[in-house]
Amino acid sequence: LYNPTDYAEVPFTSTAIFGGNLDDPKLTNKKQFQSFALADTISLFDDKLKTTLGVRHQNIKTTSYDFNTQAETAHYDKSEWTPSIGIVYQPTMDWSVYGNYIESLAPGKTAPQTNNSAPVTNAGQNLDPYVSEQTELGVKYDNGMIGSSLAVFRTDEPRAYINNSNTFTAAGENRHQGVELTVFGSPSENMRLNAGVTYLSAEQKDTGDSALDGNRVIGVPTLQSNVNLEYDLAAVEGLTLTGDIIHTGSRYSDNANTLKVDGYTTLDLGARYRTMLAGQDVTLKGVVTNVTGEDYWQSVGGYADSGYLNAGEPTALKVSATFNF
Repeated sequence: LYNPTDYAEVPFTSTAIFGGNLDDPKLTNKKQFQSFALADTISLFDDKLKTTLGVRHQNIKTTSYDFNTQAETAHYDKSEWTPSIGIVYQPTMDWSVYGNYIESLAPGKTAPQTNNSAPVTNAGQNLDPYVSEQTELGVKYDNGMIGSSLAVFRTDEPRAYINNSNTFTAAGENRHQGVELTVFGSPSENMRLNAGVTYLSAEQKDTGDSALDGNRVIGVPTLQSNVNLEYDLAAVEGLTLTGDIIHTGSRYSDNANTLKVDGYTTLDLGARYRTMLAGQDVTLKGVVTNVTGEDYWQSVGGYADSGYLNAGEPTALKVSATFNF
């Protein structure tokens, strides 16, 4: 940092694509969201059965601009009434069975600039807003000290990809179906636990290409799990030790499912200390991330074969202080 080594600038290749001016950045996208909602909850059988019915009106306006000329390249203005319903049945104070269905209007995805080093024909444009649908069924137990929940869910949303003409478009849908188990609570007075595991089936559906139908969605693992544990140290008042273990399974980085990224597991260890300084509540925090020095790709995404990989964070020490006035 203080004694850098200078290297010659690497020349641009003939296929490099660039534009704009970082000293004078231009507008590329503008999004405007408006919504209002009405909902009511009906209780029956001494509040053991509760039903919530709702409706929401959403409006999304999106405008795309060329980042060099600032010319408008696309404009969408879409409104939608979307319903929601939730039902909870509580036979006892500790047990609940629930289900819900909700729809939501969301802005369309944005076309990338390039695909396989070639410019995308509608680079930077937003696709038409779409309505996503989500359904969930579950059961929950909570006795005030320890609890657990088991849920199955499904989410459908339009699928975006780059076609043979190098144009970013929507075709078919991505269907996410899964089951999630969580455990939470306080096994002892000075200990808190929050853990979960999720199995997820994410498939490309109705793509128009039989070679892709049924393949996994880019960047979505089959298995994810996490454990968070906090322990209040009795010997030092206000001191809490923390630990996090996060596991993410393998993921594909292309629609054809020929490029797979390995899964990873990370461990974070930390502590926080609550005290008083000059009459103010202060919380001091410190955490060592990725204690084991795991080398991993934290996120995987993109479209078709022009995906991206983001490297995971190395072992690092982070400290912070929070003051409450």
